[in-house]
Amino acid sequence: MGVERDQQADAARHELAQLLRTWWKDDPKKITQESLARQITERGVKISQEMLSRYLKQSRPTLARPDVIRMMHQVLGRPPQELTAALDLHARAASPTNRPRLTTVTAAATQGESSAREPVNAPAAARRRRWPWAAAAIAAVVAGIVAVTAAMTDRDDDTSAKGGPDSPTASSAFFAGPPSPTPSTVKCWRKSCYGVDPKYATCGEDAATYYTGKGHGILVELRFSPSCQAAWAKMTGTTQGDVVRVTNNAGDTRHYTQQWGHDAHSPMVEALNPDTAKACAGTSRGRVCATTPADPTTTTPTSAPSGS
Repeated sequence: MGVERDQQADAARHELAQLLRTWWKDDPKKITQESLARQITERGVKISQEMLSRYLKQSRPTLARPDVIRMMHQVLGRPPQELTAALDLHARAASPTNRPRLTTVTAAATQGESSAREPVNAPAAARRRRWPWAAAAIAAVVAGIVAVTAAMTDRDDDTSAKGGPDSPTASSAFFAGPPSPTPSTVKCWRKSCYGVDPKYATCGEDAATYYTGKGHGILVELRFSPSCQAAWAKMTGTTQGDVVRVTNNAGDTRHYTQQWGHDAHSPMVEALNPDTAKACAGTSRGRVCATTPADPTTTTPTSAPSGS
């Protein structure tokens, strides 16, 4: 069932891209994508030509934002019923499979052990009564792990604030290490991804780099996962005490102070699309932000344990 719903959501995303592409190509004024993006931005909805192009792609399109859909419909003067159809496609593409779910291998293992310990001749009713307790215990363990992760990143933000934003030395003396591990099978969506380390989440499976920035010998990347609708920041060429931070348009922010090595990444924040988040690195050499659009089709989705 999950695979079937994934396929339905993917089909809706492609159908939406085709519909938006038809709006653009059928415009009698033959407006360019650059001009269309500029007119949408002038009406208060920020969108770059690069991101608009990703919304209109025929292969592997990025799911368009609802506010961009509405403004594009207005700029191009399309019939009202087409806006309803476009928003319906967006809802079908965004919601069927990407609702927050937490599943772990531990759950299956615990259930298997409980079944193995159950006497063969135990009454069926007695066996059924044990399952709710097992499920509740598993849920409590997972909730505790997520809470610990959020608490660790909250503490990091508090100590950094004492030394000013993106201070490379503010929290390094107090931060004990990287964000607390969570199970590698954790699945989250939008707000439930807040503060979760992508290294331990499935968001890395379809993540790509959408914006980059270079300076002072540092590379900064904005990483975004379409399935999780979450973003995080990654920096390379950095050293101990450097800070990497991601912030979304709602003002939610997460950061991580590097403890060792030459690269690091932040926890995640909710992001409807890459244009609604910003990645920066603060170092003793200077501040660098990812503002140059990158082609996500040329970056390999992350499946390695690093999650960066």
